[in-house]
Amino acid sequence: MSTVINIQPVTRIEGHSRVAIYLDSNGNVADAKFHVMALRGFEKFTEGRLVEDMPRIVARIC
Repeated sequence: MSTVINIQPVTRIEGHSRVAIYLDSNGNVADAKFHVMALRGFEKFTEGRLVEDMPRIVARIC
């Protein structure tokens, strides 16, 4: 039987989020997921861009 550890809310970040850690029957981490409850949408227009362009683009978002 697997166990799930939920950490909610996650602090020190903007917005609402949670972390779900899935443990296997031996107590080892089998999977971990980071859930963001609100979509700001700017991630979508950064897809396919060069990594060198990211600081210039996302620095003006906040």
